[in-house]
Amino acid sequence: MDYSIYFVPTPIGNLEDMTIRSINVLKEVDLIACEDTRESVKLLNYFSIKKPLTSYHKFNEQKKSDELIEAAKEGKTIAIITDQGMPGISDPGHILIKKCIESGTSYTILPGASSILTALVGSGFDNDEFSYYGFVPKKASDKKIFYEKLKSEDKTSIILDTPHNLTNTLDDFKKIFPDRYLCLAREITKKFEEYKIEKISDINTNDLVIKGEFVLILSKNTKEKKISLEDYREEIESLKQENYKTKDIVKIIKNKANFSKNELYDYILSLD
Repeated sequence: MDYSIYFVPTPIGNLEDMTIRSINVLKEVDLIACEDTRESVKLLNYFSIKKPLTSYHKFNEQKKSDELIEAAKEGKTIAIITDQGMPGISDPGHILIKKCIESGTSYTILPGASSILTALVGSGFDNDEFSYYGFVPKKASDKKIFYEKLKSEDKTSIILDTPHNLTNTLDDFKKIFPDRYLCLAREITKKFEEYKIEKISDINTNDLVIKGEFVLILSKNTKEKKISLEDYREEIESLKQENYKTKDIVKIIKNKANFSKNELYDYILSLD
């Protein structure tokens, strides 16, 4: 085989979405590291793959990554799979990739199923630019910061949420940005796949089937323009010409916009 470690995406619902290359890699490697051996066995049995398995999940990812690197150095070939989708995105894998880079261990990423890209395309929303936010945070303080970012986001946003939290999320969305549009992509590639696209204020949670896996695609903010330091460039240059000291310019601009002192200092000095 050409690489030591293979990151292999697995189907997000329909097992027939497994690529021929991915199946062949899983048949040829010496070891398969998987998020949940019980889930992975179903996939492997479907394709008659019999290989040694080892558990690799978010609770042992740091330690296990070191062990897998050592196994690769000893000449073993390893495949990394998660329960569904692409390893390394909201699933274990990212830490191991960084360690592969640091240690010089050869690796490759196989293309395949991805719920976030499938949902983005299925939404019909603008996808020239988009932002991926992962799961809605659980802590109230983290959630507040999360919503502030979404509020001013001028690109289509991809968000993951769980069935038990979805109603609360939609209630929050209705309060914060009721005029934007949301695509609720549910059970992608599965029997009950559904794309529901509505203006947020019009969404009736009683009409939704709150079951299965959800990917939320939020339309971009077209009303509020993101404020950047470039928006204050003309004013800063004018103040500099009037011989204002840098620290005084920082105070003036900081009173108008929420930038840190360091950001302002660095930007002002970059204009010299």
